[in-house]
Amino acid sequence: MNKVNTILFFLLLYIGTGTIQVMGQTNVDDKYREFDFWVGEWTVYKHDTDSVVGKSKIERIVDGKVIKETYHSSNSKYHGTSLNKYNPRTDQWEQFWVDNGGLTLHIKGNIEESKMVLQNQITTKEGIVSNKIKWQKNEDGTVRQTWYQSKDDGQNWTAVFDGDYKKIPK
Repeated sequence: MNKVNTILFFLLLYIGTGTIQVMGQTNVDDKYREFDFWVGEWTVYKHDTDSVVGKSKIERIVDGKVIKETYHSSNSKYHGTSLNKYNPRTDQWEQFWVDNGGLTLHIKGNIEESKMVLQNQITTKEGIVSNKIKWQKNEDGTVRQTWYQSKDDGQNWTAVFDGDYKKIPK
């Protein structure tokens, strides 16, 4: 192969590889949209009550590839932020949550039975704690978020937060 043919070969290989990546990107782009049902500005209620527990703004950032949550409790100075993204390398969603109470949470997962389910296990002073958070889009346009914890390796779960997100009218 002469020098010109070699250059043309690698140029075509490079262009071809880019085309394959762009064509394959469609499925990845669909994955980035799986959590769109949570995007919006919400009043958060204790599940099945009229008791407001906070406000939450969920927005797309970083060219629409990341979902940022900004949460403020309505009856205290508590607030926190999460970054949520689909990771194509692991084929999982990830959330990184931090708050002004010192909590840091890094959970991972995917859509399961029409719910976003993210979870982890952490070691605390009391032992291993499993976290599982589920987001479910409801037919009325609300979103239910339930956070469960287990201290016995998932045999028993306790709901530590159960909230209904209702869109704030514009």
